[in-house]
Amino acid sequence: MPEAEKKPEVKLGLKVDVIKEEEIKHIILPGEVGAILELTVTDKDGKVTDHRVIKSKSFVRQFLELLWIQAFQIPEVAPYNMRDTANTLRDICESGYIFASDGGIGIETHGIIVGTGTTAPAISDYKIETAIAHGTAAGQLQYSAVTFGAPASDATTSQFTITRDFANASGASITVNEIGLYVKGYLYNVTYYFMTIRDVISGGIAVPNGQTLTVNYRPQAVI
Repeated sequence: MPEAEKKPEVKLGLKVDVIKEEEIKHIILPGEVGAILELTVTDKDGKVTDHRVIKSKSFVRQFLELLWIQAFQIPEVAPYNMRDTANTLRDICESGYIFASDGGIGIETHGIIVGTGTTAPAISDYKIETAIAHGTAAGQLQYSAVTFGAPASDATTSQFTITRDFANASGASITVNEIGLYVKGYLYNVTYYFMTIRDVISGGIAVPNGQTLTVNYRPQAVI
């Protein structure tokens, strides 16, 4: 197969990595709880062609609603009503499934999700504006399994990492403008999905054909 036609590989399997203390990046201000968004584009040889580290600015209302449900231990008999990624109001109770973002290969219901929408985030956003589908057809990216970095701390900052790769074998460059984090909610043995973060990237980030975008979300607490 000619070099230009080689397809990027989607990394397989769930795993937990450990970040060293000296590798923790500091953008979140003291007293804040937030997230860092790290974007890296690599070619088929692993050479970095674009790399950005920015502050995630766009936790949306479902994040606090799910946190409240867990903190208050909302029971099945008195669930809380909230909006899922299908724009449907769902009754949700406390559960070990809440906040799960461990989407497998090709799974678009939960985990890190990318899109092409450019509308500025709003607190009421419930889904990615224009999601990029998993696949190798025009306009599609291959979604890897979500992986996780174990909690790590230094003198001022504690964090963990959520990672997903998006490989482009579509035949043309694709620009990612928005990135979100979808997680699970639960009631009566039924799982629903909710967006907790949506960020819009100024100018977007191009993923040329044959290259891979790696997205790291790093929730942080800083003192």
